[in-house]
Amino acid sequence: MSFDASLEPHDLVAEQSTLGAMLQSAAAVEACLPTVSVGDFYRPAHQLVYEAILGIVREGRPADATTVLACLMNDGKLELVGGGAYLHTLIATCPVPANVAHYAAIVRGHAVRRRLIAAGRRIIQRASGSGETDAHGLADAAVRELEQVRDFELGDDDVNTPTIGEFLAVEDTEYDWIIPNLLERGDRLVLTGMEGLGKSTLFRQIAVTTAAGIHPFNHTLIAPRRVLIVDCENTATHVRRKLRPLITQAESQGRPIEETNLWVEIRPEGLDLARDRDVSWLLRRVALIKPDLVAIGPLYRLAPRALNSDDDAAPILAALNMVRARGACVLLEAHAGHAIGPGGRRDLRPRGSSALLGWPEFGYGIRRADCDEAKVRRVVDVESWRGDRDEREWPERLAAGGIWPWTERAIDPNEDDGWTPTRGLRRTP
Repeated sequence: MSFDASLEPHDLVAEQSTLGAMLQSAAAVEACLPTVSVGDFYRPAHQLVYEAILGIVREGRPADATTVLACLMNDGKLELVGGGAYLHTLIATCPVPANVAHYAAIVRGHAVRRRLIAAGRRIIQRASGSGETDAHGLADAAVRELEQVRDFELGDDDVNTPTIGEFLAVEDTEYDWIIPNLLERGDRLVLTGMEGLGKSTLFRQIAVTTAAGIHPFNHTLIAPRRVLIVDCENTATHVRRKLRPLITQAESQGRPIEETNLWVEIRPEGLDLARDRDVSWLLRRVALIKPDLVAIGPLYRLAPRALNSDDDAAPILAALNMVRARGACVLLEAHAGHAIGPGGRRDLRPRGSSALLGWPEFGYGIRRADCDEAKVRRVVDVESWRGDRDEREWPERLAAGGIWPWTERAIDPNEDDGWTPTRGLRRTP
């Protein structure tokens, strides 16, 4: 049986658009990796470009036209793809990288159809031949052919589900702390608060002290970490005015911040993390700076619209998860909702979609404390608005003033302020 290869399902424009989007956008790369594989591309030159992108990403580097060009050149494959000019052709074919999921789905769909057609030809040839007499054997062979289509490019190495003994044999009880007993690498924290209480100050204090190697609450010395602040609300002048005294305080404690340990991006116009271009902007900086902690927010400035539904919140949280996937701890500032919670107090959960409640490992808010010390200075209770996913030593109360803007305070167990904080949700006293 003959078959015209030119009739095999394929769409070269969709392949070009997929690769063109990946060359322009880190978010497009993230979207394509779970969807398409090297063998999904019909044109061999496109397979080479995709292989180059994969290799660069696995090395932790950003994949763009420049890095892919260098990779192909070093591997001696540049001429096989049509030279450097063809990379620009790929980019020009895709004016809207945000549509990459659509292009990738087309590429994947045609690839599956091609494999099914090839498998069908082999099944027909085997069934039409005179060598096979066992009908059950033919059926089993046909099933295996279709399974190979389903499992294409997975390989045997991916079937590595451990037994319980193998799973527990791995010694990983040690924490990879960013801030000892508070935040581990990969953790997500959402910090909310009432307006005017100093939430933003606390947010910056955590970022600066982490970069300086100072515990943000008890002010003991810890290992300095690399921190990226992305302020999407304030002007550069305002942020400089707020950061300078914190930097000076770290220096006065003998912990000057190394130049490469604290990075600041100011975006008073905000970001739209549902938009491919802004996601790429953020991920590129994370890839180049390699921060241990990314402090970003406020949440309402990460999208131009209210995040009232799960569909609204999903792309924002997906983008922040990409930051987390690069080894960073994500600290997100958010405004508390206006609803009244238990006990007649304002609910400290972030306003908007319920997806925001389940996303972080830790969700805390600050509210004015009702205690004697609060009569002479600003004192806030640090309340958990979701159950912690691990035991940590978060403070239950903070007082303004002292060495740093906020200092941990113990709650007097004999004090009765008529309100029981949700401290039981975060650790056992």
